[in-house]
Amino acid sequence: MEREFTGISRNKVDGKGRVSIPAKFRRVLQNCDAEYAPGDPLKMHITFGDPTKKHLECWSADSYARLMGKISRMKSGTDAQRIMVYYYKSMSDTVTLDETGRLVLSPELRDKIDLSEEAVFEGHGEKFHILNPAQADAQADAFAAILKDLAQGAAHFDALSLLPDDDPVGAE
Repeated sequence: MEREFTGISRNKVDGKGRVSIPAKFRRVLQNCDAEYAPGDPLKMHITFGDPTKKHLECWSADSYARLMGKISRMKSGTDAQRIMVYYYKSMSDTVTLDETGRLVLSPELRDKIDLSEEAVFEGHGEKFHILNPAQADAQADAFAAILKDLAQGAAHFDALSLLPDDDPVGAE
């Protein structure tokens, strides 16, 4: 049962802002919604308030509930708590996908990320991002440059080496 968003997909956006959520992302939305019942429309939460981010963050019902729980445990009235409430409660929306798995992005959301004819969906574990192709390509180039620096001239760099030593992932 898929419970994390993984992979990258590109899908067309029509003139009304409708875009298909990748099928494997829809399966995660279904699997990570404790209230979902067969036949119910899929729902997700979109957060869009952070002006430093050039993407939309999309959360399953369960992952968004965990995030809200963490925010509710923050000390009330602190700058950090007020920012989190603003970015992740005030500047968010719960959306429902149509029967074909499409989402309608408002003109405001499309404008925030300069989205026009194509959207890129990037899996990030408990959430996924929607961004425009130019931003996705620039981000991929930036990551490639970081890996090149980390490789220090070596022909190959094992990204698993970035994990803490006590983590057995990839160890043989």
